[in-house]
Amino acid sequence: MGDDLPLLTMVKSKQINESPGGLSEESLELLDTLNTLCSFYSIEDFVSFIFSEKFTKLIDCDDPWLVFEIGLYLDHQKNLQFIASKNSYLFVDNVKIEWNNGSLSSKNKNQIITELGKWCEIAFNPNARFE
Repeated sequence: MGDDLPLLTMVKSKQINESPGGLSEESLELLDTLNTLCSFYSIEDFVSFIFSEKFTKLIDCDDPWLVFEIGLYLDHQKNLQFIASKNSYLFVDNVKIEWNNGSLSSKNKNQIITELGKWCEIAFNPNARFE
């Protein structure tokens, strides 16, 4: 979609609950990295990251404690909230672009890849960008 540019970005948006006690040094380092804008060249790359051992250790709580913002690299105004916990990955469309009734709750990699692909197609449409 964006040639040699990244497709998606992700950054920690806010903390909604207390951080779990006993975070490992590795989790603290990852959290520090996620405080800055991270980019992904494909949806598959992004989904691989959110299912990685490092990321799942960071969010390994029954109740979510972090909210992330996922956006189009070329148009940061088109974004999703991503609320992750041990049991659920929730994506909420912030710009109401007629996608999946506005949200997706899933821990299925293939479903997330498919639905984020649909979201990107709609959001990346030149008629929907930079509004």
